[in-house]
Amino acid sequence: MRRAPRIAAGIGLLGAVGLATAGTAVASGRASGPSGSINVVMAQYSSKTTPYWKDLVSRFEKQDPQIHVNLRVIDWNTLLQQVPTMIQTHSYPDILNFNNYATYAKAGLLFPASDVLSPAVRADFIKSFVKSDSIGGVQYGIPWIASVRGLGYNKAAFAKAGIAKPPQTWAQFVTDAKKATKAGYIGYCLPLGSEEAQAEFSLWAWSNGGGWVNSAGKFTINSPKNIQALNFLAKLANVDKVTEPNPGSTDRTSGCWADFATGKVAMTEIMPLGTFQTSFMAKSKVNWASAPWPRANLSIPKFTLGVQDVLMAFKRTGNAPLDKAFLDFVYQKSNYLNFVQREGFLPATASASAALAHNPVDATGIALLPSAKFYPLTNPKWNQIQAAVQSQIGTAMTPGTSPASVLNSLQQVATSGR
Repeated sequence: MRRAPRIAAGIGLLGAVGLATAGTAVASGRASGPSGSINVVMAQYSSKTTPYWKDLVSRFEKQDPQIHVNLRVIDWNTLLQQVPTMIQTHSYPDILNFNNYATYAKAGLLFPASDVLSPAVRADFIKSFVKSDSIGGVQYGIPWIASVRGLGYNKAAFAKAGIAKPPQTWAQFVTDAKKATKAGYIGYCLPLGSEEAQAEFSLWAWSNGGGWVNSAGKFTINSPKNIQALNFLAKLANVDKVTEPNPGSTDRTSGCWADFATGKVAMTEIMPLGTFQTSFMAKSKVNWASAPWPRANLSIPKFTLGVQDVLMAFKRTGNAPLDKAFLDFVYQKSNYLNFVQREGFLPATASASAALAHNPVDATGIALLPSAKFYPLTNPKWNQIQAAVQSQIGTAMTPGTSPASVLNSLQQVATSGR
């Protein structure tokens, strides 16, 4: 998953982690309960991340002095480089904060979530996330933080263009984009550049009843509904002319989000929270809001694109009880709420969502969480397909290029033996 830039101030490289033996007694430990040492590697999201984890670990070790936590907080760029090395050298941490659990689960490296979480914690996770974090009905990924996608709109642009409310259907969307363009705005900023083209196309494919895979899990990238969706986007750019110039090479953050924050754009895909809010809209003078994604017709259920980072627990003999004690502490409501609030993401638990449901900034995104749809992350071909989508799908916006031919090419990537 391509991410917006984060503050890169890692605590240190992962390197070779010295692993203490599970069950080693701690002199000050209690007479009962698991004892030993665990290695925890967490991703850095902002300058607030490390202080959070240091405080939490300190409080946990006071509560459970027989368990020692070796904590590393590593910035995302370094983490993405270090995790493959960690796996290749078998220097597994006990608990890892990352965004790709499926490969490691299929290799038999991970504990099932049921081995390292209490039933109460597992029952608190939002069901749509649990489904995405499971393989063959067994949950391995542990939902950590989430973001969703919505239709961001500029209220001043809508008022100037005479648009009363955000569109619910494609037909209403086209009408509103034309009105906003006539009023002097980019009606819809369409980010099909290489940064996150797979996210943008997912929204339009799903909103037409299409998608990446069918009910059997087979890739259907060039399905009629997907071709119709990509043709719709090409028409927005080349016939209706309601998008920015060259949408096939426009990225989300440096293009659409930056222009939305300066008031040039009437509508675009956004995250109601997270990087979009903190990096682009915190100092913006634009009066904006978000709405559910418009659908080809109202018979298609409301949905959102869900993106999450997960925790995972690597198998080490005897360490499941240590992992469980630590993770149950992490997911205590006050501890977990503290993290998502300070970092500006959406929670993956029902209890934290309920606590934030009346927050005017959080509420829109939280309301979309139960209807979240996800990339087919458990399919081993997805990483290769995502890279191909990011580099190729924007070419469908070039006048004279057949959107169907672009999707046919991507389907070949999905079905090839490579």
